[in-house]
Amino acid sequence: MGTMLAEPSVSLATIPPSMADTLPKLNTLNLGFDDLRARMSSFTSRFDEFIEQGRQRVLDERNQFRLQVAQAQGKLNNPMKSHARFPVTLGTDENK
Repeated sequence: MGTMLAEPSVSLATIPPSMADTLPKLNTLNLGFDDLRARMSSFTSRFDEFIEQGRQRVLDERNQFRLQVAQAQGKLNNPMKSHARFPVTLGTDENK
């Protein structure tokens, strides 16, 4: 029994290049992540400012509403207090 050495039937020159060989190298590939990072940072700061202003506006409106409700309830609970400038005289019989 003899051993046969397998000779490659295709030479290395005829093998097509792999996909990894045809893609650009990672160190030369510029995806713009620095620009994206800067834009996202700018957006985040503007968005945080917008949210803070909205929260402050809602808080101010809520406090103003509560103040108006408290004032209205005070007038309803004590109507004489809101008309204190008009004195009421009771029990005088001067006209008889």
